Amino acid sequence: MDRRVNPFSELYLTETIPSSQFIRIFSPTLVNSAEALFLPGNVVLQGVQGSGKTMLLELLSPDLRIAYAEANESFPLKRGHSRFIGCGVNLTRSRAVDFGQRPINLGSVGETEQLALYFGDFVNYLIVADLLRSVRLYSKALDGQIATELGMAVEENRMDSASEQIAASGSWFGYTAGVRSASELEHRLAERIQTYRAFFNFNLAELPRDLQNSKTAIGAPIADAVKVLKKRGIIPEDVHIFVQIDQYEELSKLEGKQSRRAAVYRSIINKALASRDPHISYRIGTRTYAFREENLEVFGTTARLERDRNYKLIDLDKILRRKENASTWIFPKFAEDVFVKRLRFAGYSTNESSVLERVFGNGLSAEDRARTYCGKSPDRAIRIDENWPEGWKQFLKTLVTTNPLSARLAEAWARQKRNQKVVDDMPTEPYPWEGGKSGEKQYWRKERVQTALMQIAGRCAQRIIWAGRDDILGLSGGNILVFLSICQHIWGAWLRTSDDHKRDDNVPPEISDAIQAIGIHEASTHAFEKLREEPEGDKRQRFASYLGNLLEKRLFEDTALSYPGHNGFSLTMEELELDKSVRDFLNDAVDYGALFDALHTTKEKNRKPRKKWYLNPVLSPHFKIPHIHTKEPLYASLTDVRGWIDSAVHKGLTFPDGQTSKQPSTSHAQQSLVFSENERS
Repeated sequence: MDRRVNPFSELYLTETIPSSQFIRIFSPTLVNSAEALFLPGNVVLQGVQGSGKTMLLELLSPDLRIAYAEANESFPLKRGHSRFIGCGVNLTRSRAVDFGQRPINLGSVGETEQLALYFGDFVNYLIVADLLRSVRLYSKALDGQIATELGMAVEENRMDSASEQIAASGSWFGYTAGVRSASELEHRLAERIQTYRAFFNFNLAELPRDLQNSKTAIGAPIADAVKVLKKRGIIPEDVHIFVQIDQYEELSKLEGKQSRRAAVYRSIINKALASRDPHISYRIGTRTYAFREENLEVFGTTARLERDRNYKLIDLDKILRRKENASTWIFPKFAEDVFVKRLRFAGYSTNESSVLERVFGNGLSAEDRARTYCGKSPDRAIRIDENWPEGWKQFLKTLVTTNPLSARLAEAWARQKRNQKVVDDMPTEPYPWEGGKSGEKQYWRKERVQTALMQIAGRCAQRIIWAGRDDILGLSGGNILVFLSICQHIWGAWLRTSDDHKRDDNVPPEISDAIQAIGIHEASTHAFEKLREEPEGDKRQRFASYLGNLLEKRLFEDTALSYPGHNGFSLTMEELELDKSVRDFLNDAVDYGALFDALHTTKEKNRKPRKKWYLNPVLSPHFKIPHIHTKEPLYASLTDVRGWIDSAVHKGLTFPDGQTSKQPSTSHAQQSLVFSENERS
């Protein structure tokens, strides 16, 4: 093997390699969580970029199923969930998005409706062609082994007879009339598809008249084809037909180029879901921003798609993000499996139970991170007020030489006690800021450690260290693409800075925290730069920059560590409903992966429901703020958030000019603890 090759150099490996290799890196971890995807009924599989949608949908492909059989590997689905035939269309690979390349001259009457019908017609032909391909593949692969397991009867004469009957169906409006065999039907379908592609590439002056006069209704030819195949016994009645339509979000980009035709393409796909055909189950793969409440119109009607009636929703973001109960978090297992298979695919030998931990370790302890930041100048970790009692000054100066983190927490604890009576005796171990005698203050420490470390790093002019298995998983935010990107940058930093890759064995390296920190910061900056890539991404990037700098400034200046949870902000749901523009902007930021959101219970007496937002964890290193959320976020007002958006997006500012939060800022002077001689006595 070549140790100079980065196992994570290709982030989208599952989309570019053949099925025979795909099975070596596919992780079945999500299969149980996405069980509805393999059962009858329409399903919408949604998530942000890189959440694993296409990987799961690939399990419906006949090519992959055949690859598992040829490799003598067990298909990663329960036996009862395997009685299906998959077919469908990837809207990008099939070039369905070519509809945006060239306008169709349709006149002024019903232009939008006609365009939608042409699009639906193109999709119909793609799907029926792929269905026939799936049947043909199963009939020939492994001498028909899979076809036999499914109970299919795919003799050539039976397929020819069925194809003739399919072609005679009225749903084609005569375009396939006269077809007498399976090969002839497949040829006619391919011919129609090629005609569309030739037109959109300006190789035809106009669409042929016979095509214009034979537009099909979305889903109708598919349903007719399935009915015939089942009636003829080619496909058993209990074998389900799963029609996947992946990268549904590309339609929103296509509509963006033709604003007067907004949502027309999606409404066509929605109509297929609304038909609830008992013979067909659709699977829609989409990014979250493209499948919202306002995008559920059904073409040609006033109806809208209804969840649980027209479709079931699988939200991979919710499945993969960390819950309060970490024991239910499946992402670490998923990431570990993907990590191991990537290494094995690259030629590494991995037999340990936790390869992720072996390669990246557990990272430095909080105390050791603080010592690393301080180096030979630990006194920089604390700031002592000259008015403090001499005993406390000396205590902090002594403590900081051995434990800078504890000294910084002691400083904050003392500042918070400024209005309380201070006892005569100096604190003794166990110190109250470390948990007290019975651990009653353990949460006080837990909630402040990350912010304390951030401040120590800043005071010592050092970059915050992110390293170790837990940091990498936490920064990934439950997104496998982000996880792979972090691994890619860490591995790249290791290849650049270490001679370890010159060894000739196949044992995975143990990468130092210092090298990991370099790679993680590179990955974070890369993620920040990628925010611009999606539509209006520059606006979300500017807002992320403004918000990140604002939160970093507040956290760093909070010397009493009174608000360690202010690496995010919160609004009441009541206020949020008052401003649609703010609500839509924040929803976009979440759906495109710039922010994370969650409902939470207020600590205020009014008990009003609230929603909180945090920057995507992978952006935390870029903005030098903690990625762990352990305390109440900043309780902002609608005016605050509207002002942030206005300053960042419309005025182009990327750094906050001052405090804009609802809670008044507490200055250093206000936070100082002044021990008088009277208080000491």
